[in-house]
Amino acid sequence: MKRSDLNFGVIVLLTLSTLYLAITGILMDWLGLHRVAFHNYVGYAWVGLALLHLGLSWGQMRVHWRHRFRLRHSHEPAHSPSLPSSSRRQWLSSTAALIGGFLMGLFWPVKQAAPFIQSQEDIDLTYHQWSKIGLAQAGGALFHWGQQPRRYKTYAEAVSVPLPEPREQTQLSFEAVLNQRRSRREYTDAPISLEQLSFLLQAAQGITETLGEKRSVPSAGALYPLEVYAVVNAVENLPSGIYHYAVQPHQLEQLKAGDFRRSIVSAAVWQDFLGTASVCFVITALFQRTRWKYRERTYRYVMMEAGHLGQNLYLAATALGLGVCAVGAFFDDALNDLLGLEGETEAAVYIISIGQLERA
Repeated sequence: MKRSDLNFGVIVLLTLSTLYLAITGILMDWLGLHRVAFHNYVGYAWVGLALLHLGLSWGQMRVHWRHRFRLRHSHEPAHSPSLPSSSRRQWLSSTAALIGGFLMGLFWPVKQAAPFIQSQEDIDLTYHQWSKIGLAQAGGALFHWGQQPRRYKTYAEAVSVPLPEPREQTQLSFEAVLNQRRSRREYTDAPISLEQLSFLLQAAQGITETLGEKRSVPSAGALYPLEVYAVVNAVENLPSGIYHYAVQPHQLEQLKAGDFRRSIVSAAVWQDFLGTASVCFVITALFQRTRWKYRERTYRYVMMEAGHLGQNLYLAATALGLGVCAVGAFFDDALNDLLGLEGETEAAVYIISIGQLERA
C-alpha cells in the first residue's frame, strides 16, 4: 500500500470518527445523558488517527512551513512546494471545528438532565413526567449511565449457613392461595422451620432456571437489582441475627448475631408486630444494576420488581399457613444503618414480616 493511499484511508476514518463524536456529543448535551456507547473509545481512536495522519504528512508539513518561513525573510518568488489543496482544506476545517466547538460550548443552551424541583411541588408527579420514555430511551442500548455492576452480591468474610433444598410444602390450590392471601400482623411465639425459610427465600429471589439464571420474579432486562436480608427472630436451628441471602449458592450469610427485635421495630416507626414476627425480610435495591441500561426509568422498574417480590412472599407464606405483612413506613437511615448500608448505592425499599399464626 502506498503512503498516500494509507493517508487517504486515515483521513476517511478521521472524518467518520469526527462525525460520530460530534453527533454523540450533541446528543449527550441535548438529552442530558451521562454517556453514549463507544463515545470515549472513538475519541481515543480519533487521537490515534490524528497522530498517525500527522506522522504520514510530516514531510509535506516540514516543506510547507520551511517554505513559508523562508518567504517571510526573503523576496524569493512563491514557487516552492506546498501542501496540496486537500490538506489545506483539512487544516482549515479542523481549525474551524475547534473554534466552532469552543463557541458552541459557550453559547449552546444545555438541556437539564432533570427538572429543578421546588420544595412545594409534587415530587412524585414531577418524576413521573420526567421519566416518561422519550428519544433517549428509543435509542435503546446506544445510551447508558455508567457501567453494569456485578450481578450477585456476597459477603466473603461472613459465616455461611447452608439452607435445605427448597421443596413443595403445600397442597393448596393456586386459587385457594389467592383467596386466602391477607396481611396479618398477629403472630405467635412459635418459630418457623429452616425448611420454610428456605422455601420463602426461593420464592423471593431464588434461581428457577439454570440457563440464564432466571429467578422467581420478573425483572426489567433480567437485571435483578434487589437483595434480600433477613432479620431472624425465631427460626428453628438458626441463631437470631441479621443475614444476607446469597442467591447463587442458596445460602445465608450471617452479618450480625443477636436479638434485633427492638432495632427493627424502632426503624419501622415503632410497629410492634415486627418484633413478634419469626423473620423480617428487608428488601434492598442496588439501583445501578438497572440504571446503567434503563436510566431515568430505573426507579419505576425497581419499585415494580419489589412489588413482584412482595406478592411472591405473600403467596408463599399463605401457602405455608404463615402470616405475612408488608411494611413501607420506616426510617430509611435507621434501617440502612441496621444492615450496614450507606443508603445510596444500595438502599432499603421494603420490609415484609413472616410469622406463625394461631391455629384454629
